[in-house]
Amino acid sequence: MMAFTHAVISCAGISLILTTNDPLHLALAIAGSQLPDLDTSTSTIGQILFPISNWIENRFPHRSITHCFLATCALALISLPVYFYADWKTWLCLPLGHLLSCFSDIFTKQGVQLYWPHPVWCISVSNPNRRLQTGGPGEYWVLAIAIITLIGAIKLSGMGGPTALVGNSLGLRSNAIEIYQQSSASNHIYADVTGTFAADSSTADGKYFIIAADGSEFILFKNHQVFKTNQNVIPTRLTAAVGSPALSSVQTLEFDDEIFSIVPPQNVLVFVTGELLIDDAE
Repeated sequence: MMAFTHAVISCAGISLILTTNDPLHLALAIAGSQLPDLDTSTSTIGQILFPISNWIENRFPHRSITHCFLATCALALISLPVYFYADWKTWLCLPLGHLLSCFSDIFTKQGVQLYWPHPVWCISVSNPNRRLQTGGPGEYWVLAIAIITLIGAIKLSGMGGPTALVGNSLGLRSNAIEIYQQSSASNHIYADVTGTFAADSSTADGKYFIIAADGSEFILFKNHQVFKTNQNVIPTRLTAAVGSPALSSVQTLEFDDEIFSIVPPQNVLVFVTGELLIDDAE
């Protein structure tokens, strides 16, 4: 298969399996998808790393040592420090991208030696005429399907994945809490609320930014106002959605008889909560 086809298939698979649209995860999936073709000097990765690809090419058949389960396991072990310094999803992207790329080559005319060093060739279609040919019409159909799948997977992961999609469709509060707990550290989380304001029973329908969760309730922000569900806003339905990537931090502030001010950087939201005691206001 072409390098671009491998990259799209691995990205689509990573996005679906790990429920992610993180650019770093997709970049690692692309890198992993190219590594199997390091066994030929004519591939894109082989030309970039020619000394390595030339050495492998002169000693092993194409689609053998770099297309096997052992190679995937080796990548997983080599990248294991990522698991401890980042997270398991980031660690898994490179070897999983490699595995998906190897698996996709099973559908080609030559197949792959997935069980190398055992010399058996793994080929999915018994009729050679129905196997994919690199750069052939069949591969372009696969590429088109993979692109559509990738777009759908990225959109689905942005909604929190299949479970979140079903939960949002049912309007489950537990689903909204789960989405917030899983993604609030790395993304903005928004609530789509159907309900009323407690003060005057007027409609409170709309999209709110979720500042924090307080047990099973949410602290919401909209139009420079802060609300709490089932206190200021009474929702009859509340669903959560993952927004753009963002960094969040919590700082403890204490001051005594001091002039205090917060000057946030541009395009940064700052929320202050706590107790303020004033002894003598002048």
